[in-house]
Formats: sequence, C-alpha cells, structure tokens
Amino acid sequence: MIGIAQGEDRMPDKKLFDTIIIGGGPAGCAAALHLAYHKRKVLVLDRGTSPMHFHTNTIMNFPSLATYSEGRTLLRQLQGVAKSAGAQFKEANVVRVSGAYPEFKVETARSYRTRDESTYLARTLVFATGTSRKHPRVKGQWRNWLPVANVGNGAFYCPDCEAPLCKDKEVLVVNVGTVGSALHVANSLTRFTDKIKILMTEDAYIPFEGQDLSRLENSPFEWTRGKIKEVEFPVPGRLQRVVLESGEVLQAEVFFVAFVATPRSEVAQTIGVDVDDKGNIITDHRGKTNIEGVWAAGDCRPITQQIAMATGTGNYAALMINQFLGNEYEHEETFDHPECRAALHTKDIPSAESEDTASKVEFS
Repeated sequence: MIGIAQGEDRMPDKKLFDTIIIGGGPAGCAAALHLAYHKRKVLVLDRGTSPMHFHTNTIMNFPSLATYSEGRTLLRQLQGVAKSAGAQFKEANVVRVSGAYPEFKVETARSYRTRDESTYLARTLVFATGTSRKHPRVKGQWRNWLPVANVGNGAFYCPDCEAPLCKDKEVLVVNVGTVGSALHVANSLTRFTDKIKILMTEDAYIPFEGQDLSRLENSPFEWTRGKIKEVEFPVPGRLQRVVLESGEVLQAEVFFVAFVATPRSEVAQTIGVDVDDKGNIITDHRGKTNIEGVWAAGDCRPITQQIAMATGTGNYAALMINQFLGNEYEHEETFDHPECRAALHTKDIPSAESEDTASKVEFS
C-alpha cells in the first residue's frame, strides 16, 4: 500500500513500480528517461540536496544544444525530458529500503526540504545518490560557506570541469582536505593561470597537524594557513575575499575548493550492497550491484565526477534493467548483442555447449 503525504500529488493507492530511482541528479534523470521511454513504470525520489540543485556556475563540458549551460538550469532540462517520457518525480527523503527482488519497499520521511512520508514498492532499484561534499568552514560551520558554493562563476570545485573558467584569474585554492588535494587542484589550474595561492584551513576534515607541509614549501605556490572568519563576495568572479581569524585578508577573483567527498551509500548498505573502503558502491561495468535487482549510477560509484559521466552510467544501468525485466516474449530469446557475447566468455556464465544452453542465456 502506498502512503501519500498530505498536500502532495496523489498516485494510485496500489502500485508496484518497475523501478524506483533514488536520486534525481543527472544520473537518476538519465536512468529515468531510458526506462520511461521503454514504457517502464518509473518513480524518481529526489531529496533536492545535490550540488546541481544550487549550481549557478557555467557547465562547459556537457554535449548539449548550448555551448554553455548553467548547472541548475541544465538539471531542470534533464528532469523535464524524463518527465515528458513518462517518469514520475517526487520530492522525498529516502530513509529506509527493505525487501528483495522482485519486490523492494522504499520508505521516506520528512526532511528540511521535503514533506513526503510514504512507502513505495518496486521490482528493481537504482541508487543514484551521489556524494556529500565537505565545504570549508566559516566561523566553524560549513553551512556558512553555502551562500558562495558553486555560485556565479566565483567558487569552483572540479578541476576537470571548471579549470578553464579560471583562465587568467587570481585564484585562491581553499583546501579542506590534504596537502595532496590542494596541490592537485593548484597544479591542474596552472594550464590556465599562474596567479594561484593556497589556503590550508586549520579546521579541515583531514587533520591538519601531521601532514607533510614540506610539499607546500617545495611547491611553486604561495600558501598560508588559518581558520576562516568571514567570506565576502561583492562581485562574484571579479572581487571576493576571505578574512581569517588572525585578521589576514586573502583577496582573489575566484575561489577553488579542494574538497572532501563522501559517497551517499548508507541506505544502499542497509540491504547488503557492497561498498569499497571509501563507501563507494561497487558494481560491475554495467552498474549492477551484488544484490539482485539493484543497480547504482553516478557519483556514488567510484567514477570521475562529471555530468556526462553520470548520465552515461545512468543510461547504462537503465538499459540493463530494461533487458533484465524483459517481457513475456523475451525470456527464451538468444540475444545477438555484445553484452551477451561477452557474458559467454566469463566464468560465471555456462558455456554454450549445446543449443539448449545457448538458447537460455539472458542478460543479468
């Protein structure tokens, strides 16, 4: 039975979805689009806390109609296309998953951004939950940094995606991780600017004391250390500064955060999904986890965090789910497809020693 939070759009009281996708970012949208396009009953449960929901920086490396796209606008477009294909979206905070294929139960609870308190049922699941970014602390609180995070081409996070936007700019690398992460970001920026300074925050998420600071001393970059007291953002991308507790003022045209990211895999782990030592969900190359009927896509897997990468993994997972679900006519088919041919050469798939064996090879 599906519960409906008061005031929310109503859905049928009894409904088993083909797939529930947890997370409505680029990976979740791509998965929803493919499945809905193939007439699967799809529900996307999205808490609305991913960086893309607040991202007003320019997206340059996603192959879309426009050369440049604002992050949150691009996300709305991805969601809109999936909805137009028939996928349903719900603002919801997933707190619990239980059951097993072919019936999983997904429970939601209220959060500071959602009101939904419901239970939904699905034959298969996709975890597209992304990562949790650790932001710099201002006055000891990371939330005080949020007004400038990914805003107005003034504060960046991903060297692979956003380094070109720093061309000829004065950049302050604000580090909340290790010396290595700070130097990685700074070195990545040198192809575009030579005006780079590093701030090692003393209340970073990786203990500051004990790190090899000699690497900074031997680097070509000017650096300093301290705790941030204030952030001033008068003209994003042109004039901004941080004020340290010591009173030192660091001025730049843009900030580049060398951040720490934690995969959001806690809910997936409660049903036995395997993760690596960093919490990334482990899958095969198709996105399938160790749990039957469960896939993962996007940044909760150990992949490069780019929108194009996320949408690709989401589409791949959905393609496999659609074939996994099949239909009443497909179950005895022999698929002439590279995935099937590759599977025939793996140890966990029986070799085609007879026509009977070959005729029953299916996608997993």
